[in-house]
Amino acid sequence: MKTKITIAVFFIFSIINFANGLLLPVKSNYPFVFLRNTVTKVEVNINGLAAETRVYQEFKNEWFDSTNAVYSFPLPPDARAVKFSYWYDGVRYKAVLKVKEQATNPGTGEGGIAALVNIYIGRNGIKILLTNIRPGEIQKVELSYISICDYYLGRSSYKFPLATGDFTDYPLDNLTFNININSNSDIIGFDVSSHNDYKILSQTSRQLAIEYSQSKAYINTDFEFYYDVNQSEMGVDFYSVANDSVDGHFVLFVKPETDVNENKVLAKRIIFLLSNSSSMFGNKLEQSIEAIKLSLDKLNAGDLFNILVFNSNVIKWEENSVNPTSENVQSAKDFLDGINPFGGSQLDNALTEALFQITDDEFNNSILVFTNGRSPLDPREIESLNIFKAGIYPVGVGNDLDRARLEMTAALNYGFVTYVEENEGVKAKILKLMDLVNKPLLKEVGMEYGKAVVKELVPAKFPSASAGSMFYVAGRYEYIGQSAFSVAGRSPLGVQSFNFNLNFTDNTSENKFAESIWAKLKIDELERDIEVYGETPEKKEELINLSLQYNIRCRYTAYLADYENVEVTKVEAVPIIPVSYLLGNYPNPFNPTTNLRIYISNEDVGKVKIVKIYNSIG
Repeated sequence: MKTKITIAVFFIFSIINFANGLLLPVKSNYPFVFLRNTVTKVEVNINGLAAETRVYQEFKNEWFDSTNAVYSFPLPPDARAVKFSYWYDGVRYKAVLKVKEQATNPGTGEGGIAALVNIYIGRNGIKILLTNIRPGEIQKVELSYISICDYYLGRSSYKFPLATGDFTDYPLDNLTFNININSNSDIIGFDVSSHNDYKILSQTSRQLAIEYSQSKAYINTDFEFYYDVNQSEMGVDFYSVANDSVDGHFVLFVKPETDVNENKVLAKRIIFLLSNSSSMFGNKLEQSIEAIKLSLDKLNAGDLFNILVFNSNVIKWEENSVNPTSENVQSAKDFLDGINPFGGSQLDNALTEALFQITDDEFNNSILVFTNGRSPLDPREIESLNIFKAGIYPVGVGNDLDRARLEMTAALNYGFVTYVEENEGVKAKILKLMDLVNKPLLKEVGMEYGKAVVKELVPAKFPSASAGSMFYVAGRYEYIGQSAFSVAGRSPLGVQSFNFNLNFTDNTSENKFAESIWAKLKIDELERDIEVYGETPEKKEELINLSLQYNIRCRYTAYLADYENVEVTKVEAVPIIPVSYLLGNYPNPFNPTTNLRIYISNEDVGKVKIVKIYNSIG
């Protein structure tokens, strides 16, 4: 059942890392840099590719005096926080989301530990001020966030980095992970090779629950889990949830087959854009060149390609794209060997020139862009020039990137962004991207929802459907029950469609994560628009309303620990994870029988538990 996995460990002082939470005391004379993290317990519920993460942590005030402290958590860049809870006087409270800036870490942020923490938590970090943590007291917190798993060739990967040795050089009293998987396809493999002494709590063909728990645990190794599914044909994962008063929400993942014959693959035209600006000096440029060379070897005989190098100017290897003959590929590699860093970075001119290279839609057209910084670029102008619907795939190399501009450009132009951190290997990620771009099965992809009434779909455009890839859409719907659904596009055999049946449910409690994913994607889209084109009162109001309605933090809102209106923020007694709980049932819906799976935690062994089961009418 186990297969091989590679775990990358990075340290905070060399790159911007995303990992465990910290509690930084406000009082400058506190005898330690941080309050001591004694317990970290993480529960992850993965439905297909949608991951809900709850992080419960305990911190101890080891001083003789009370102190305030700022809780900082480095959310992954593609995640959104949906809830924060804190304990005060033994009672759990829910943080309120308000239109306000986040708390600042103690200090100026321009030097010392506060500056390092600000770098550590990154642009998407959560910061919350907690007050009056008494001597010897344990401060408990719990953060929940939503994200989408990485997917490649049938493998869904989830990562919770824990490589925080530079901040936390002592062992935690307890580190626990609970991973619960509900898959729509048969699970054929899984592993947690970074923490290999995990336990399998339950396992069926499409469901899996595992636990890792360790006392006196050093958090210096990233936690990464993956599971493989049998994706032998085009498939979809669909989740919907109704609402009592407004339209329901849904999220849909489309996953093409992983292995295909060459006669199913569209001929390709790929334009490689390589920045050789001065800031690409050294490893960035060298690895980007090597990645392009390796990509050239993957081209097929009927494909076309060209290479454009840009700084303040654009230099073309060939005037027009050519076939990847052995002579042309060698010539292109020789051209790449002669490239040196120089000048600025005019990505707008380079993309415009690349689009002029694409003169028809007889090929599946793609532009791979290697850039490491900030370039003048109007994403909507590029969209207007992209008349043959080329997929634009930026590869952002380094940490100082204009993410909003790159992501908006990709979203408007049938692509997605691949990020490579400062000291991370470029080649492996680019070969993975090339594998996906190299086997397009459908282009100009469209979706039909039958009799379902859907609206406010995000994103509006999709990449070509390639073997082993995935893409997704979220939206709103008016409840209609079962509906036909089709994914269609142009294939080597002409227009081809794949048909499915979806259930737009009237259930208001299951799959609540679909609401959060839709809201997350809408907030992401609005924030990118504001960063690229500037704020307007209308955009700001729309973003704030979304944030407050779905309790998801945005650039204008922050979670606040409200110690004054305690009755408002008080939370009913909720067990601390991991606890005994119902894992779900399979099959669901069931007829005539189903299997109920219940997890009993170590803390509850030997205790009496009552399970109540109701039918549909209560």
